[in-house]
Amino acid sequence: MFKVIDGGLSESASTSRKKFISAHLTNTRLMGVVGVSVCWELEENVRETRLFQFFYLDYEEMGYDTYEEVLGDESEETLAQAEEIEDRLMGGLGGELREISEKELRSLIQDYIYMNRKAGIMDPPGNRTEHILSGEVIETLQEKNALMDKECEEIVNDHQLINYFIMRCVGNDLPAARYLTSGFVDLRDFRGMGTSTLVMNSSDLDSSELRTDIGNGSFTTGKVYIARSLIETDRGSYHMESEIEVESFKVRSFSMISLEPVSDMEVNFMTRRDEYVSLLDLDTDPWEFCKERMPILKRSQETRYATGRLFMVFYSDNDHVREQVYRIYDDVFGSYFITDFGELILFSFNRENLHIMEESLLQAFTEGDDLFMVSRYNFSMPICYEYVRSEFPGDFEDFVEMVSEPEKI
Repeated sequence: MFKVIDGGLSESASTSRKKFISAHLTNTRLMGVVGVSVCWELEENVRETRLFQFFYLDYEEMGYDTYEEVLGDESEETLAQAEEIEDRLMGGLGGELREISEKELRSLIQDYIYMNRKAGIMDPPGNRTEHILSGEVIETLQEKNALMDKECEEIVNDHQLINYFIMRCVGNDLPAARYLTSGFVDLRDFRGMGTSTLVMNSSDLDSSELRTDIGNGSFTTGKVYIARSLIETDRGSYHMESEIEVESFKVRSFSMISLEPVSDMEVNFMTRRDEYVSLLDLDTDPWEFCKERMPILKRSQETRYATGRLFMVFYSDNDHVREQVYRIYDDVFGSYFITDFGELILFSFNRENLHIMEESLLQAFTEGDDLFMVSRYNFSMPICYEYVRSEFPGDFEDFVEMVSEPEKI
């Protein structure tokens, strides 16, 4: 993905010397992706003196996946354009921005470019990285660990540690998995699994196992958990049971107890949950529904589908990973789907979140003027995303009649 917002002048960002001003990244490495933003001063330009660059880095599969930039002056307009891209690329990652040095920036981008080339993945078209591929980089193990600390959020409980550890292992992201370990932990059980996705995980303390170890003159106590994981792979879904020993928020040992295939019906049963839905008609141009008009959408990811646009709104953090039961979609606050013919569907797994979404909508549009409530639903299992993806020719109520018998609320 490539986007240049031109300031309207012919000054070059390629040939001008670039002076580093600042760079930041999201501390979301343990989720498998990191967003990076950097600002350069173009010293030889007269008016287009600022270059903002944005990188979306996926360690599991896509590598250096997305690049965008803004070239302009030091005006508020240029800054606003840069902030729009930052919100769009990084707002849904649920992390905090951490400042990094120029050496750390160069090291990070070079590592991902090398990862792309090793995996045979094309760099994003039009990416401008020549000035990043030269110059000083971090070299010592201490410097590399310091950068990894900035990329990762703090581990505050055992459930968060276990969820992230299994997530990184099944995602074939072993460097991040080893970051969460203490000493050598055998990860051979994950070989051959390929890049997979952790859909659900629950971890329970095995009270019958409390292991103590005396090493290096110190007394340590490890807690043993039994983890039950639902994993999605290219070959289907699997249920994995494993034993994980932790101590001081680090994984000390891991062993897989079982790995069994599960059917689609079993997966649906394991992941089913209530979905709360509001259906409205928007009596204006559907393109009036946009991020500029609704602040809540700034932390959303917009995706175009055959019949409309989906705005998936994320929480501002990844605290859902700290829960005893982790679910992959618990980072989603709720979603808005606006069809090309003006039907607006709000849906969330949380009833209170749906109310907040309705209130945000009423602040942008007038009920009874531009906006008309049609109905509300409570489904015992999610169906809205299926409607979004289905390219169903009729409206949502027709789809509901076809697939379910909902309880109106």
